[in-house]
Amino acid sequence: MASAFFVALFTIIAPSEVRRRDGTPLAHYPHDGLWQELKNQRRLLQDWRLLALGVPMLASEIVGAIWIGLMLDSWKIASRRTRGVVTVATVALVVIAGWVGLTVWLYRNPMDLLNPPLFDWTDGPFGGFFVLNLIFGMIMVIYQVTVQWIISTFTNDPEQLARLAGLVKGVLAGGVAAAFGTEAAGLPQLSVIAYNFSVQAIGLVLMAVVAWNCVTATNYDKEERVVPPTNERGLEKDD
Repeated sequence: MASAFFVALFTIIAPSEVRRRDGTPLAHYPHDGLWQELKNQRRLLQDWRLLALGVPMLASEIVGAIWIGLMLDSWKIASRRTRGVVTVATVALVVIAGWVGLTVWLYRNPMDLLNPPLFDWTDGPFGGFFVLNLIFGMIMVIYQVTVQWIISTFTNDPEQLARLAGLVKGVLAGGVAAAFGTEAAGLPQLSVIAYNFSVQAIGLVLMAVVAWNCVTATNYDKEERVVPPTNERGLEKDD
């Protein structure tokens, strides 16, 4: 991540200098200035299409975040280990449903990225595609939050948690890059699905193993630099 600044500084050219094979630019890039850019942003916020689509874009992530948060932090399940395992199992069901649904949709609506199909919201394939988009928006949230929650149970040391957070974000970015790489390689869409589902399935198994074997009721009194809370609600029951 530290090298990204230097890579961008010395290897990425200005958009105005990008040329197609026939020598034409991608677009004209006049310098608008701050005030004009603010006006352009205001126009975006006044576009009813974006306002309408903002609800479903946010809805899946909001629902996923609230739902998975309630499961992982529920005091109705006293055991932290049990909460982790139950949550992983629930996430697995949603992930499987999402990938099965996408596979069925692609069988019925084959796609070639070099010649993408053209359809709008009034056409038959759009309904299923829209629902799948919401489901995978939710999967993105609940999968990542579950991984982060399990890792956060390893320690209560703020400095160690900061290191773990950096590691998690770095690995997550690598996973996104690998997923985009399968698309860039021109693999058939069903092969892309097979790769992504396999990685997520293996990840779910590993999450379940770690949650069962490594998540404990608490790490308080195990780390010298961490001060345990004095109230009883801050401490969980033993597994």
